[in-house]
Amino acid sequence: MSETKTLNVLLAPEGQLQGNGQLRESFHERRSRKGADYPMWFLNSLLVNKFKITEEEGYEAVIAEDSTTIAWLKLRFGGERLTKTLDIEELWQHASQPPEPPERRDITPPK
Repeated sequence: MSETKTLNVLLAPEGQLQGNGQLRESFHERRSRKGADYPMWFLNSLLVNKFKITEEEGYEAVIAEDSTTIAWLKLRFGGERLTKTLDIEELWQHASQPPEPPERRDITPPK
């Protein structure tokens, strides 16, 4: 039987959380210090819709059991905090990977 739990959510417009790669680093840091099963998940816009975090389009989210994790991420990235009751097993199945790495950009000045 699936376990549902009330979790902490940070919701922001797409790209605000994961756009520069710092959220990906945060995932890696937390999981390397606290274990690979640290309860923190990233939802791209498709998963935000799948998990019904908001009815609006174009949002991404971070979900965590620990409210201080979400408070810290809100300070760092902005966004809106809320709580949502979600299925833990489904989160692990669909949202356990950190955000994709940011697109590499060539910033060398033109010659």
